[in-house]
Amino acid sequence: MNNYRILTLVNLLTFIAIGISSPLLTLYLQGLGADFALISVILTSTIVVMLAGNVAWGRVADRLQRRKTLYIIALVGVALGYVWLSLANNVAMAWPARLLDGLCMAGFATLGLALMGDTLDASARKGRSMGIFRGIGSFAFAGGALFGGRMADAVGIAAVYWVCAAFFGAAALTALLLREVKPVVAPAPALAADGRRRALGLPVLFLAGVALWTMAHVASTSMWPNYMAANGYSKTTISSLWSLAALIEMPAMIISGALSDFTGRAVVLAAGGFGIALVQLGYMLLVASIPALIGVQVLRGFGFGSYTSASMTFTAERGGQAQRGSNSGLFYTAASAGQLAGSLMGGILAQAAGFNALYLACAGLAVGSAICFLLLRRRGVLPLVEQPVTS
Repeated sequence: MNNYRILTLVNLLTFIAIGISSPLLTLYLQGLGADFALISVILTSTIVVMLAGNVAWGRVADRLQRRKTLYIIALVGVALGYVWLSLANNVAMAWPARLLDGLCMAGFATLGLALMGDTLDASARKGRSMGIFRGIGSFAFAGGALFGGRMADAVGIAAVYWVCAAFFGAAALTALLLREVKPVVAPAPALAADGRRRALGLPVLFLAGVALWTMAHVASTSMWPNYMAANGYSKTTISSLWSLAALIEMPAMIISGALSDFTGRAVVLAAGGFGIALVQLGYMLLVASIPALIGVQVLRGFGFGSYTSASMTFTAERGGQAQRGSNSGLFYTAASAGQLAGSLMGGILAQAAGFNALYLACAGLAVGSAICFLLLRRRGVLPLVEQPVTS
């Protein structure tokens, strides 16, 4: 079994666990005695740890060139975090478990992307392959979310976290099958048309677009269930519409990933930005119609898929193996920064100015991300991939 199949299987196992656990976390913390304000502080502190962890994991991986070992450590760490969380009988015990989970999830995401970039280094269809890899993750998340609540009702949330730990443990065992990619000697930076050396790192425009897109997405989705409930929709309808968008993400990532191999990453990234902007306007204008909302959720799935597959591919192919861990960490740091800003913005703006103001602001942020991505193409920012060293 090659590394691509192994990493895809690891992704499948982990996203099932993430899908099971994510919708239950705030309920679990509330059951341990945390009020809404403390829950917000716990979630925010976890994002801050992830933000710092992304950079640290990436730099250590590049320095040691031992991605497989660090990847397995991160997976085991998440499994231990779930066990710790399941044993918590108060908030004081659950909080550090969440911080451990955030630190190790940062390693899982950063190192997984770096490993996949190493695996696809010589592929001419990186976008399509990345779309399949990440799309299967979204499909697994949807399946986990569908059954997580049912398991919690049957055996309790604490027992569910043991199940999640088992999935991450199985993922760590599967990762033992990975083959460490042999380090290559980094070449000198290539020369641009004007004779200047071009940087191997991620461009600021790309990172700005990632932060803006994530901020818009998180601010929107964090308050979307409340918005739908305020418009009279039942929990069943809300969860069904959410699941529909998640199910659309898999084919959307495969299609958009393959498309980016021909049109370039910047075009597909911009489509993801403009698509999410239209979704926000759809929430504002079409909330009274279920058929229209179904169409909006389908568009949301394609907007999410276009951005996700193209952004991961752009990150993985830029700079080559010697800098891939650091670039992956920087990418997820920008995303974590956007997540932090979006989670703070969502509730505050909705409370202060109403849902329409929130979704209008999210549309503006999404358009801003699309402009950043289009400027990448205008300025000729292309991935630089180092060539393998021959003996």
